Amino acid sequence: MKSALLFSMTKHELRLLLRSRWLLNFMILFIFLSGLLYFYGLQSVKSDQAEISYGIEGVKTNIDTMGVNPEYYGLQEMKQKEQGNANQSAYSRSIAMLINLSLWLLPIICMILGANSIISDKENGRFSLYKTYQASLGYYMASKFLSLVLSMFIVMGVSYGLFGFILSLSGNSIAAGIYQIFMLVNMFLILVFSAASLMAGAVSKTRMQGFSLALFFWSFVVFVYEFIIFSAIDLIPYSFKQSILFFFILLNPIESIRVWSISRLNAEYVFGPEYLMIEQWGRNGILTLSLIISLAAIILFTIGSSTQLLKKRGV
Repeated sequence: MKSALLFSMTKHELRLLLRSRWLLNFMILFIFLSGLLYFYGLQSVKSDQAEISYGIEGVKTNIDTMGVNPEYYGLQEMKQKEQGNANQSAYSRSIAMLINLSLWLLPIICMILGANSIISDKENGRFSLYKTYQASLGYYMASKFLSLVLSMFIVMGVSYGLFGFILSLSGNSIAAGIYQIFMLVNMFLILVFSAASLMAGAVSKTRMQGFSLALFFWSFVVFVYEFIIFSAIDLIPYSFKQSILFFFILLNPIESIRVWSISRLNAEYVFGPEYLMIEQWGRNGILTLSLIISLAAIILFTIGSSTQLLKKRGV
């Protein structure tokens, strides 16, 4: 009975979102972004695939040691790894720019759609009518979350699926891998910021208030948060910097998804030699597991907090 109620509510909310002009405009934007990825980002990787090498063998092979055995100082020879796809980075300036576009645009899109969905119910009296029924607000918030996620997945599937089908015909494994990473990045962003949009809608009473709150939250997590990290990390003892920095990164889904995507593109070198531990975490699965756990915790906490706020501030 409860599952049937949630299904019917989600179906109704999904139907309303699919009729929205906002969603149609965002679909056009997604098609444009996927086209950029196909015609601009993937082509740049094909034409300039970076070879990754660590140690002195990547700089010079005929170093004069003046007759002194380097092992006397504890320096061991670094064996050259076999060259192959595992040593090739799928990261380039174009790919980095396109990742940043997704990290900047998708959160604000989800925030606007989710917040407006709840605020419109408050303004037209639908939410007041819903409170007269013997149904928990948890079902209401869950239906809002699921409908927004499904609608954005549909938009993403249509836009990226069009070029993904073309890509599958070419049989390029490297390009297909990059495309899959972009799809996962977008899916993670949709999930976590669809949940965050519920809080903006629960707190706000007008559309302008909701838009302002969504814009403030988006600006904080995308731009302001990293400056706070840079300021706070200087106050932490050096021996704890790496672990504390990684914890701060997991608190912000933008930064955690960015680090995960760079690692999946085999480009950990951009973090510098002090953070080569990210390469090890990426290989043994710790980075992916940490990302999933942090995103799941953020989503559950946000939905629960939004439901409680709606009970107190809903009109």
